[in-house]
Amino acid sequence: MKKPSKKAGLLKFSLKWGACVVAVVAATFLVQLILGLFFANARVAGESMAETLRPGDRLVVSRNAQVRRFAIVTFASPEDPGHEYIKRVIGLPGDTVMVRKDVLYINGKRVAEPFLKAAFVRRAVALEAAQKGTVGSGPAFTSSFSLPTLKATAAQRVPTGHYFVLGDNRPVSYDSRRFGFIKQSAVVGVVKWRYWPLNRQTLF
Repeated sequence: MKKPSKKAGLLKFSLKWGACVVAVVAATFLVQLILGLFFANARVAGESMAETLRPGDRLVVSRNAQVRRFAIVTFASPEDPGHEYIKRVIGLPGDTVMVRKDVLYINGKRVAEPFLKAAFVRRAVALEAAQKGTVGSGPAFTSSFSLPTLKATAAQRVPTGHYFVLGDNRPVSYDSRRFGFIKQSAVVGVVKWRYWPLNRQTLF
């Protein structure tokens, strides 16, 4: 019986190797496609979500997660097409939202904000006071407001199909107090995992 030539064996090996490479590439593409339908990546820029999130943090965002109160969401900027913001959902559709003397009230009830760490709040207030030359006057971390008193919202309640969002770093955050409610349809997803930096990995 005639033995296969070296050339034929090499061709067979090359075909098998090529088929493996194609299979791996196809599988990788399929996994990325599937993950892209359910998850997105985000990178934090700016200080508006400090101290919860810091500039350079990298996040995994779930596209299909339910948006609950205090969830951190990414959404299309209402004023800067092509860019996304990261904020925390404070008011849900139908809610009234008010802050008085640094206390949050939702639908008339006092609501705790455990994500606002006391040490960071003290540092932020002290820094703002020093910058404004009002040391000792005790500026608020979150300036008092209600939805009707904000020019950007001017409504008694959060409208149907919208959210009211704030940054955790209230003195510097550009949020619904300035640009108004955000549409539910503008939400890209809910932040679920900070995977970078490695020493600050966090599930949300």
